[in-house]
Parts: sequence; C-alpha cells; structure tokens
Amino acid sequence: MNKYFGIIAAAGFLLITLAVALQQEHAESAINTKTSKTIAKTETTSSQTEGSSHSNKPKQITHKIKDFPKVTAEDWSLVLVGPLNKGSEIETGGLAKLSNGYLVDKRIVSDYEKLKAAAEKAGHPLVMISAFRSIASQKAVFDQNVTMLMNQGQSKEKAIETTKRTMTEPGYSEHHTGLALDVVDRQWYNSYPDTVLDHQFGETDGGKWLQEHAREYGFIIRYPEGKQAITKIDYEPWHLRYVGVETATYIEKHQLTLEEFLEQVKEQERENE
Repeated sequence: MNKYFGIIAAAGFLLITLAVALQQEHAESAINTKTSKTIAKTETTSSQTEGSSHSNKPKQITHKIKDFPKVTAEDWSLVLVGPLNKGSEIETGGLAKLSNGYLVDKRIVSDYEKLKAAAEKAGHPLVMISAFRSIASQKAVFDQNVTMLMNQGQSKEKAIETTKRTMTEPGYSEHHTGLALDVVDRQWYNSYPDTVLDHQFGETDGGKWLQEHAREYGFIIRYPEGKQAITKIDYEPWHLRYVGVETATYIEKHQLTLEEFLEQVKEQERENE
C-alpha cells in the first residue's frame, strides 16, 4: 500500500511541476508578446514622430531686411548704366531745365532744387559742372580726346584705352539718363577752376556735406571710394546719381554701390517668388 501511495505522490508531484512549468512558459510568452508589441508600438510611434517632424518641419524662413526699400529692379530711378552696362538716352520730352539752365530728367528737378537750397543754407552753395549729356555730345568729346592722344604719338587702340580711364565711352555714361549730376561747392570751384573734378574735393567741408546729406534728397555718391573694382570707375565725390530718397538712404547707410544694391533687390525678388 505504501508503495502505491509513493507512486501516486510522485506522479502528483510530477503533474504539479509540469503545470508550474507550463504556467511560467505561458507567462513568459505573454510578457514577450506584450514587450514585442510595446517595442513595435514605440518604433511605430517614433517613426511616425520622425515622419511627422519631417513633414511638418518649418520651411526655411526667408531673411527679410526690415529697412529694405519697396522697389523693383525695373524702377526708372534704378537703371544701371556704366562701363559694363550700356544704356539708352532719355527722350527729349523727359527732360526739364533746372534753375541753372542744365537739363535733367524732369522727375528729379524738385529734389535737386531742394538739395541745392539745403546746401546753400548750410554754407556750401553748389556749382553744377555737368548734367544731362547726349550720346552724340559724349562721342564728340570722346573722339576729340582720342584724336589728341593719337597726335601725340599713341596708336588708336592705345589712345582709346587711355581715354577710357578718364571718361566714359559713348552709350555707357549715366549722364545719358538725365539722372546723374556733377557738382562741387562754390569755394572749391573758385579755388581750383582748372582741376575742379578732383577726388580731393571729397575731403573738403562741401564734399563731406554732400556725402552726408545728398541722400536726404534722393541722391547717392555714385562712385564711392574703395569700390572701383565693382563700379569700374575711380572715386568721384562730385558725381551724384538720383535713386530716390528711400533707396539713397539705404545705400549710404549700408555703404553699397548701386550695383551691390541691385543684386540685393534681385535676391529679395527671388525670395518673394
């Protein structure tokens, strides 16, 4: 009898052990399944988050210059003319006389007269040397200088090259537009009548006044010092160019040339497309 009880007890123990083992295996399986689901869910969420982050990523914010003038590259006052940019001559109907008799684009008459009055009030009365100049008159002066140099022994090619250093080739002068002026103050004009257009004018009180205040009336020093590599023309403190008050203020504030400013205008236009 005891033998049978021993066999039964052993069998019972074996069944209990087997049941416990099966229960643990089932629990581990459930845990692993849950863990796998959790990992899968986490990976899916992470993937979705990354995808969402990518799709909702803010577009690069275009850099806007707060004080940038409201202009376009096609504005009449921003026409680019120079050694590398051939221009056209303003039509006669677009010209008007200043109080001194010189011709300019009629749209800038009022602002120049205001500049002239302000300069006189400040003690620097202006003397105009040049304003509008036709392509024909520019050609006559240019050719005359070339001929003079050829008579001195230079070849025609050398004479043309030499002349280009001191004057603009016909068709490439801002004076054809009616927007450019050559002015100095009366003190400088009276003191140096033979060399009136000299860079040293920029060091005088009158030259400094123009540099500081011409912008208030829409004019810039078109060929500033140190920018010859860009403008292709030497420093000319007497050469004013009309671009409008807002643009002139911006250009002078940021020490730009017209060329540099127009590049910024085009960049702003591209960013606004």
